[in-house]
This record gives sequence, C-alpha cells and structure tokens, in this order.
Amino acid sequence: MRLSAYLKTGTMIAGLAVMATAQPVWAQEAPAPAAEQEETVSAVADIVVTGSRIRRPNVEASTPVNVVDAQEIENTGVTNLIDAMARQPQVGLGSSAASTTNTVAGQGLATLNLRNLGGSRTLVLVNGRRHVAGSSGTSAVDVNTISKTTIARVDTVTGGSSAVYGADAVAGVVNFITKQDFDGVAFQSQYGSADGPSTYFGSIAVGRNFNDGRTNIMGAATYDKTEGLYRHERDYAMSGLAYIPNPNKKSPNDGLPSFIMARDVYTNITNDSFTPVIVTPIGANAAYSLTFTPDGKLVPFDRGQITVDGAGRPQKFSIGGDGFKFREDALRTPVERYGGELQLRHQFQPTGGFITELNLFAEGKYFHTEATSQRENGTFAGDVPGTATGNAYRIQADNAFLPDDLKTMLTTAGVTQFDITRNDRDFGIRTYESVYDTTRFVTGFDGAFANGWRFEAYINYGQTKSEFTNFDRLQKEFYESIDAIRENGQIVCRSVDARSRGCKPLNLFGAGIASQDAIDYSYIYTVRNDITRQWNAVASVNGELFSYPSLFSGTSLPVSFAAGVEWRKEYARSVPDIRSQKGLIFQNAQQITEGRYESKEIFGEINLPLLADVPFVQYLDLTAAYRYQDYTTTGGDSSYGVGLEWTINRDIRFRGNYAKAVRSPNINELFGGGSEGYNQIDDPCDATRLNLGNASSNRKANCAALGLSPNFVQSTATRPVVSQGNPALNPEEGETLTLGVVLTPSFLPGFALTVDHYSIKISDVIASLGFRNIINNCVDSPTLNNPFCASVSRGSDGNITRVLNQVLNVAEYTNSGWDITASYRTDLAKLGLPDYGSLSFSATGGLLDELTYDPVPGDPSVRDEQAGELPNPKHRMNFRVTWDYENLSVSYANQYLGSMVRSNQDPAGAYEPYKAPSWVTHDIRAEYRFDKYSVFAGVNNFTNEDPPQTPFTWTGTSLNTGFNGSIYNNLGRYVYVGVNAKF
Repeated sequence: MRLSAYLKTGTMIAGLAVMATAQPVWAQEAPAPAAEQEETVSAVADIVVTGSRIRRPNVEASTPVNVVDAQEIENTGVTNLIDAMARQPQVGLGSSAASTTNTVAGQGLATLNLRNLGGSRTLVLVNGRRHVAGSSGTSAVDVNTISKTTIARVDTVTGGSSAVYGADAVAGVVNFITKQDFDGVAFQSQYGSADGPSTYFGSIAVGRNFNDGRTNIMGAATYDKTEGLYRHERDYAMSGLAYIPNPNKKSPNDGLPSFIMARDVYTNITNDSFTPVIVTPIGANAAYSLTFTPDGKLVPFDRGQITVDGAGRPQKFSIGGDGFKFREDALRTPVERYGGELQLRHQFQPTGGFITELNLFAEGKYFHTEATSQRENGTFAGDVPGTATGNAYRIQADNAFLPDDLKTMLTTAGVTQFDITRNDRDFGIRTYESVYDTTRFVTGFDGAFANGWRFEAYINYGQTKSEFTNFDRLQKEFYESIDAIRENGQIVCRSVDARSRGCKPLNLFGAGIASQDAIDYSYIYTVRNDITRQWNAVASVNGELFSYPSLFSGTSLPVSFAAGVEWRKEYARSVPDIRSQKGLIFQNAQQITEGRYESKEIFGEINLPLLADVPFVQYLDLTAAYRYQDYTTTGGDSSYGVGLEWTINRDIRFRGNYAKAVRSPNINELFGGGSEGYNQIDDPCDATRLNLGNASSNRKANCAALGLSPNFVQSTATRPVVSQGNPALNPEEGETLTLGVVLTPSFLPGFALTVDHYSIKISDVIASLGFRNIINNCVDSPTLNNPFCASVSRGSDGNITRVLNQVLNVAEYTNSGWDITASYRTDLAKLGLPDYGSLSFSATGGLLDELTYDPVPGDPSVRDEQAGELPNPKHRMNFRVTWDYENLSVSYANQYLGSMVRSNQDPAGAYEPYKAPSWVTHDIRAEYRFDKYSVFAGVNNFTNEDPPQTPFTWTGTSLNTGFNGSIYNNLGRYVYVGVNAKF
C-alpha cells in the first residue's frame, strides 16, 4: 500500500472521528446530579504529557517522564542547559565544552545522549516540535541554541517514542517547554569564576498580554560566555600521569600487571624547548642523544629515566628528563553565544459553529555561537619518501642551517642525511575555531471543534550554518622550505621550482628563529563551511471517540484518540577547504558531504481505559500508538508502542510500556564523503600488548602473520582515522520495555518514590565500530581473514598508518538498568521542630546493569561490555536538600559517579590501577528574595575535587589518553553570584 493511500486514509479517519463524536455518545446514561458526577465521572483536563499526543485527565503516563523545572535548573548554578541536563542519570556523555577539546570541528557543540546510546538516537524537541540539528548531516540538536531564559521545564522520556514523534527517538525524547503567556519583564545576570576561567551570563525577557489577554508577545535575549581552561592552569593536568610497561613483568602468568602508573612521564624523543632532537645515530652519539638550544647550539639531550618493559626493551617515554610537556592544550573549550527569541500567541474569536477555539502561534529565534580549541603541535611528519618517515623529518647533511660542529660530525661519520623530531609550537599553536548561526521559525494554528476535539497544524523551518577555521600546514611546501641550501652566498630552498612559487627557507634548528615569511609559505588557515536545513509540517487531531461505563462501578471511561500526518525534509552540505579536499595539508583530509531526504508519515494513538473505581483498581488504562514512515532513502517502515497503567489507589501505581522504534540513517551516515582525524593509537601488536586482549593466542599468531616481531615497538605518532558514509545502509530497529511503580503513600504526605526498569535492544545498529575496536578485532579474530583487517593499513616499518572507520549495519546494542527517583517535602513544624520553614529532599539515581555492543553479533571474541567502564558508570546519583524560610532559600547538593574501569576488555590485572574510584562533588547555594528581585550565590564542587587521578581519567578529557574522561567536571571549585528581577 503506497504512503499516499495511508495519508488519505489517515485524513479520512481523523475526519470521521470528528464527525462521529459530534453525535450523542452511545449507551450513555442520563446525566447524574452534579455531586454524583464528581464521584463517578472522570473529567478530562487540558493537559498534554510528553510522550503522547493525547490530552489526558492527569499528568501520568505509562512511559516514565522525568521533569526538570526552571527552578531546578537555576539551582545547579550553571548558565547553559547542557551542564544542567548532563547531571541527570539518564543522560550519558555527549558533546560539551570538555568533550570537544580534541576535535578538529564541532568545538562547543552541546548534544544529549540518552541511555549512553548516542546523540543520534536521542530526539530533542522544543514545545513538542522538532528542532534543526546543530551538527551538519546529523540529527543531533545543539542545546546551546536553546536558552534557559524562556524555559519553563524540560521533560525527558526514556523509552522508545518513535511511534509518537518519529525517527531518532530510539533512546527517548527530551522536550524543552517554554514559558507561555508571560507578562512582564524578567532579568537575570550572573558571574562565576573557577580559579582562572570565568563565566558571564545575562538575559532579559519581555512579555505583554493584549486584547483582554487574547494576544501575548514575548521576546527574550541571552548572552553567555564561558572562558576556556588550559592544562597549565591546573596542577593535576601537568603531572604527566601515564601508564608505563612494568619492568618486573617477566612472563604472562606471573600475576604482575603489564602496565603500572607513573608520574612525570614524558616523551623521550621530542624535547620541551621546540628544537630538534636527532633521531639518527651519528658516530659515537646514540639515537636521541643530541638536541639544540633555542639559539641553535648543539647540546646533549637528557632523555630522563627511560622506561623499559619486562624484557628490558626501551620505550619512547621516560620519567623526568627534558622531553616535551603539554601545557597549552585545552581542558575545556571556551564558548561564547548570544541570541534572541520571539513568541506570539493570538486567540481569535470564531463566530461559526464548527470551530469554537482558534489560536495562532509563532516562534522565531536566532543564536550565534563561537568556540575555539587548541593543541600543541607535534612532529607533523607522516610517511613522505625522501623527506619524512614515521615520526621524523629527514634532513640532508648539506642543509644550510646546520651548525658547523654538526656538519663536521656528519662528515666524520659519513652520514649524508639524518632524521629529527621536533615540536613545531614556535611556528604557531594548532587552533580550531567553530562558528555556528542557527535560525528557526515555527508557525501554525491550534484550537477546538464544536464537538470538543482539538486540532493543531504547523510548519517548522530551521537552518544551521557553521564555519570551521583550522591552523594547518601545506605538506609539500613545508618539506620544500626545510630543505635549505646555500647558493651564491644566500640561503634558499633547494628546489628551483619551489623558489619560483615563493618558497622561503625555514630554519628548524632553534626555536623562535625562523622568519615569518618562511612560516607563512607552508602554514595556513583552512576553512570548512557547513549548512543544515530542516523543513517540517505536521497536522493532527485529538479528542474523545466515545465513553462507556466501567464494569462493576459504572464510572464513565472516555476513549481518546489522536491521529495525524507529517512531512519532513532534511538537507545538509559540508564543504571542506579545497586544499583539504586535495590532501595537501597535514591531517584532516576531508571530502564534500552533501545529501538530502524526505519522509512522509502517518501516525495514530489511542487511550483505552479498561476499569475504574473498583477494588484494587482505581484506574486501569491501555495506550497504543502506531506510525508508518516512508523515506526517500530507505523506503517504508513502521514503529509502534503499547502501554499499560494500573493505579491501585492514591498510594501505588504500576506502569509498563513496550515499543518498537526505528531510526533511519542520517545524511552523514549515508553520504559522508570521508573525513580524517588523528588519534593516539595503542597498537595491539606492540610487544607490551601482545599478551593482552580477549584472545591473546589469536593476537600473537596474527601479529606474526603480519610479519611483526614479538619485540615490535610501535611509533608514538598519532595516526589518521578516516570516517565515511555508506549509501547502502538500512534503518536500525530498537525494542524497549519499561516496567515501573510509583509510590505516593498517604501515611507520609509529601513523599513520592518511582522505580523503573528499562531494557533496550537495538539491532542492525548504524555505527562505525571505532578505530580501537577495528584494530584490536583485526588481530584478535581467529584469522586475518575477517571484516576488520581490510580497514587497517600498515607501513613498511610495521606501524599502523591509517584506519578506515566506515558506517555499517552490523552491530547490536543491548542496554538495561533501573531509574529511581525520590522526593519529600515537609514543614519543620510537622517534625516537631520550631516553625522555621520547610525542608525539601530530592534524589535521582541510575543503575546500569548492561550496556553491550556487539560489532559482530554472535561472536563473543569481539563483544564489548561497556557497563561500568569509562564513561558509563554502573551507579549514578544526584541528591539535593533545600531549606525554605520566608524569603530565604538555602540548598546543598551532591553528585555521585560510581567507580569505572579502564576497559572491560582488559584481562584481569593487565593495568594497575585499572579502576577509577567513585567520585563525589558537593554544591551549596543560597537565594534571598525581595519584592521584585532576588540575589543568589553558590559554590559548585566546593571541596575542589579533581578528576580521578588515573592515567585514563586524569585530565577530565580525551586528551592523549584514548579514553574520554569528560564525564568528570574538570573545572574545579566554581563560585558564582547573580541577581534575578521581575517587574
């Protein structure tokens, strides 16, 4: 059946439903007296709950909904919504100021990741409507474009909601709901500092009711600036914490860890003064024994205490010495944003009999965001025949910039060329700048028909334009400039052709002595431009189909229904710098990505009460939802959900929901042209890792088959990982089951407890396997003839040179756990204490039982058990207690993250320490309210807790560890003050 037929059928159903309900309700008894009606008739109030389009008689639903109101957001002391939402146990690690420090694009993005299943499976709405993505080619919404200024509350539905809202809601929905009918002026200003970086926030909202309250216009403006945090500003980030091979590890079965923790660990092949270290042995001078002073003099290089493994093999890291020390890398990305919002709502006064209520609504906004990050340069070499190899530059013995004593040494030893390593920080620090401009417009009508049914129809357009500017280097030009000779008394580039193109000789043999002209010949800024557009149109109706008397009680049970149609179009285009497209620069070669798709969808939902007001059943109802969607890329598919809610009495209520959700591949996943990023890679064939992994015997055999010696020591250079799309992808499918209980005991007024269990299974997962999984699985599989090895390239020296990380439909996710929330509010007088106000307690907890990623379902040798490993703690909890007395409010809160291991795939005892301890931070806040304004102040993390000091979490980022520790707040103690005013 074609979708057009479904759309027509759906429209007819909705129309028939409207006409049918205009007739008298069947089997309805004569109206009872008013008092009797209050006891026996379930009234329908004007409430819509996130997770359903049906207006319900209460705010309860069969799917768990976590609500965070505006005051709770204020209590956190943060100025952006992503930091407030990241505290929720249901929210895993997404993009943030700490997690985007190590990316070449996307700095400052703020995306949500429900259930640790990825931002692409989390649907973000504003007032129940879709929002344009912040990252081109994806569905991930940048929460930085949503200001807390106008937010009334945030609803989070942690269950498959694709049947209600469409694709991308596999893990759940986050719905940001704005204030309505605001009348007055509200102002907020806040300043905060964290012993270095500061935050600045200011907002104003102005609203006015007109026409006897029938028209409301609200405008709001927001400015928010968060300064960056850099390594040198935190002692813990300068401690050189790292794993080193255990020198006492003599055999695989001696019970000793393979790696141990040490401090002051630095590379021993690159120095800390931005001058070269000579790699090649020259005469009696061993490799890495000579370096240069900043003014170009040849001196010995102090490599420190060179680390060795149990077989005595020297490593490329040392304890102490003059090796390079990272100082300028960003721990948190500086973000500056500003924007404005407008909302309009106007109530018409229909005079006809068909429509009794008609409202016009419109929303518009613009947000501008800027973010920057930086990393210190390494030896940007790569493998270039004749000019560079691995992690070193190749220099000719007649280079014009060599000091005389080195020339003599080379001549005596008969060396005609040699290799050097160098940190090129003096040529310019490697910077990344991201700029985003987001616009969004929504307009439509809602209202009611004469029979009580309601309707809504709207159109929605959004656009995000992004520009990414990176400090890069032209490889060919760089190697031309460092190959300098003396000709006719002048130092020039060796290549005549290069000279004709403006080549200037670049002096590597010192620090800060190269001419700017020489630097400018090869060092450049590249620019990538992205654009994302979204068009969306939705029309729906909802209301009561009929009602019937409940068995045994006669209570009237209204059967409610909602149905509608939806059309959506997505377009994205990403155009890298032409020099990046041609592969002319070092790192980050990228190709154009461009794609589009459309979907046409029909949906329906029904709420069927089953029983009411009988013993053990105050209310029992069944809900069901269905959606059919037809994509121009992947064709037709459907999703559905069934829920049951059983209220025994006012004390206890049970709820359950089963849903099948689908997610169609996004534009990047389908059409990604290929992007290249560089990562620090732990080669499983390195001698120190040969006995590790889930199948060490396979690893040894396969590494030998690759021609690698058991004594192989990998290069420490970062390596390119290329990600690209796959147009042959199919939709992924998710099944979600949630079962829960809500307790509000009458013997303890003010107390509420909810306990929900969830279980999620996603098949045909659209995912890249991750470079670490690809590399390890290649050699851990039974043979090299497996799906992974084709994606791993190695050079002539055996080192990995490139990893292809293509998106596939091969994996499976399983996820299960528990959500627990509790709250209690009471007056102190009720506790027998002096009447000094009230106390409120709230706690939310998350228990993660399972999070399993199967890249090849059915093959346990490559299974990735992620629960309890960084960044997925098995236990999370937030607690807050607030004392309110007259105009004063004082609160204390803490956040708890359970211990996490480095990786569940590590053999027992391979790393010491292998586990980051549990982590707790403490916050305090006080606010005093005057007539029209209030002042507040607080301290977050007032005990100044650092991220856990283990080699995989110590910086609270992913810098130089291969693991993302940004689930820990690395800001430290944060003190803030502010003022609110409302007129």
